[in-house]
Amino acid sequence: MKKGIIYIVRHAEKDTGNNPGLTAEGHARSGYLAAAFNKCKMKVCFPERIYVTQFRRTQLTADSIRLRSENDTVHYQADNTGDDLIRMLKKHIEDNNILIIAHSNTIPAIINRLGIKNYQLNIADNEYDKLFMITYRKRKATLYNRKFGNPSDAGSNSGWEKVL
Repeated sequence: MKKGIIYIVRHAEKDTGNNPGLTAEGHARSGYLAAAFNKCKMKVCFPERIYVTQFRRTQLTADSIRLRSENDTVHYQADNTGDDLIRMLKKHIEDNNILIIAHSNTIPAIINRLGIKNYQLNIADNEYDKLFMITYRKRKATLYNRKFGNPSDAGSNSGWEKVL
């Protein structure tokens, strides 16, 4: 589907209420996410375009990266199918590196729609530290993940692990 890299992450820790912002931990995690991209030794890993949903928590999670990249965010409608996101991605197919900030209940469909078939994923309510990466080679998608920032659970990894 693509020639570059697609990163997918859940929004950072959210506050309570209708369309909440981020908690103090969430703001810190947003910074950790930006730092994860800053550590790349090649500029090729830094996202050229950032996709966020209509909800404040995804937009605030993107702020540190958006400011560094000097690129505006692209808004898509969050849904369990990923239809609107896929439509938006087709508009920017020329971009090599994309970051999608999504929600725990939409990430599985997005991963499937981007070429990782039958991937099952359950993200716990308190799990905010997974960063997914999909690469494409000869039209075959490969999924990796890693953790960033303060771990949500006892397990942690320091590098990319191949999932599928």
